[in-house]
Amino acid sequence: MSLRIVPYQVEHEPAVAEFNARGQAHEAPFGLSKTALSAWLPKQEGRIVVRELFLALEGAEVRGGFALRRQPFWLRGAVRDICNYQGPISEGIWDRRYMMSGVQMLRAALRECPLLYALGMGGVEQPLPKLLAAAGWSMKPIPFRFYVLRPSRFLREIRPLRRTKLRAAILDVAALSGLGSLALWARQAYRTRHRLPNGSRAERVDRYEAWADTIWMKARDAYALTAVRDQAAQNVLFGDGNVKNMTLRCQRNGQDIGWAVVRSTVMQDDKYFGNLRLGSLVDCLSIPGEEANIVALATDYLRELGSDLVVTNQSHTAWLNALSARGYMEGPSNFLFACSPQLAQELGPLSGALGTVHCNRADGDGPIHL
Repeated sequence: MSLRIVPYQVEHEPAVAEFNARGQAHEAPFGLSKTALSAWLPKQEGRIVVRELFLALEGAEVRGGFALRRQPFWLRGAVRDICNYQGPISEGIWDRRYMMSGVQMLRAALRECPLLYALGMGGVEQPLPKLLAAAGWSMKPIPFRFYVLRPSRFLREIRPLRRTKLRAAILDVAALSGLGSLALWARQAYRTRHRLPNGSRAERVDRYEAWADTIWMKARDAYALTAVRDQAAQNVLFGDGNVKNMTLRCQRNGQDIGWAVVRSTVMQDDKYFGNLRLGSLVDCLSIPGEEANIVALATDYLRELGSDLVVTNQSHTAWLNALSARGYMEGPSNFLFACSPQLAQELGPLSGALGTVHCNRADGDGPIHL
């Protein structure tokens, strides 16, 4: 069934409300934006990072929709317009007549922005990654790393390790006896090869200023692909007054070496993290060679806030090496990076190229579950 893919306009809002009602009745995982202007990253004059919404129409009826997050990227030495394909959903979930709507929306997104990528998606077994793989997209998981700050709390709350009564009982004994804490501290200490130089400090700031542009200019050539992370882009993403996002300006002896965006969130009966206070390294950038110092300063800041655990997804080899040098451990990842055939052609095979890409949770829907 052929659908028209059009930009979401105010006059479509009643039909979107009807689509969402049908979706709710069929237990759809999420719905479309209630308003034509995106609540997050709305399109505004002069803003370089925006989120545009599109609808799949059959006559006047809405049968699906998706979003494109537009942002300038640094791709092999030049600034290019690249988009993130976000939140596609269609009536094909509950009505077989619209099973091909997902394909039609993806094709429309590629016409709108051929250099397209998708991020997250919950693992390769989910519908969107399966569709992208069938369409010839390249795909790999972005590595997941974690550091335990409070071992006893970690052992009592980490849900994936407590899925059976026996496992839970063993971890409770390990936490109560102190043996589990000792083992975790020893493992992390053994892995830690980096020491923070004297004169290093992190200052929490509300806005990115000229210092961020200086870091960006020094850092960008270290990456084959990265979103432009200058002050204009970062202020759109993290200078909006959201108190959950904490930007750390990192210096040594008064000289800027990089920055990090962190969160420290008290989880509530989370399926992965239980009731831990979860620290997260959401985004980061540094002068080449300073990555481990940024990781150390961010981790220490989250420790001071009382975080039990720090987690992050990072793709670039330099950041993964920095995390390892600070004692971070590796866990399973369902956070995928997928790129269109056109983007893959310019970037190269992901089997080797992913380690040259600087990508994390800041490059998709944001830290929505952290």
